[in-house]
Amino acid sequence: MMVIVGTSTYLRYQSTFQGKCPCCDVNNTNLELQLYCDYTHLTLIPLFPVKRHGSIHCTACNTPIAYEDLSQDCKAFVDAIAQKKRRFPIWTFTGSLAILLSLSILIKYWYVKSHTDYPLEQLQKGDVVFYETKNGYYSSFKILERNGPVFKVVHNDYIQNTFFDLDDLNEPANYRKQKETLTLSDLNTMETKGFIEGIEKSKLNSF
Repeated sequence: MMVIVGTSTYLRYQSTFQGKCPCCDVNNTNLELQLYCDYTHLTLIPLFPVKRHGSIHCTACNTPIAYEDLSQDCKAFVDAIAQKKRRFPIWTFTGSLAILLSLSILIKYWYVKSHTDYPLEQLQKGDVVFYETKNGYYSSFKILERNGPVFKVVHNDYIQNTFFDLDDLNEPANYRKQKETLTLSDLNTMETKGFIEGIEKSKLNSF
């Protein structure tokens, strides 16, 4: 498959207004304003916009008109439209957003893979489990005791809205004093549903 990198031009706005053409010298003729944006693309996928530009021409004689040759009223009209239409179309960022999303997914996959190789069956006192809440936030809980398949844990009161830097959650002051009970079955269910985001093994249990 051939990959082509290039730049394309897109007509993003077009309208007519009344003004004097300096070429055919006709008052109150229709002048057409066209606003364009240039964007870089990868084959057919737009990556990002690079430039705004526009043109004005007389619909009577089809002559291009420089902005400097317009009357003050026409300049004010064109300036108002140009200011209103300054934003680039969202779709011109499609490729960049797709690349960022792909990188984000790959980084998350790597992070989760590198932090969950420690089996849940081997969780012990002092281990910290990072997880995603049902609302899409991230937090953690710490194992205080283990009795077979039953764990006594304390939950973290602190949450964050990104899975990056989960280790920053593990501050002793953030954990509640009240213990709660979780079973190995509960943890396996969380892992099956994709809620377990990482495990920090306690140094007490390191080999």
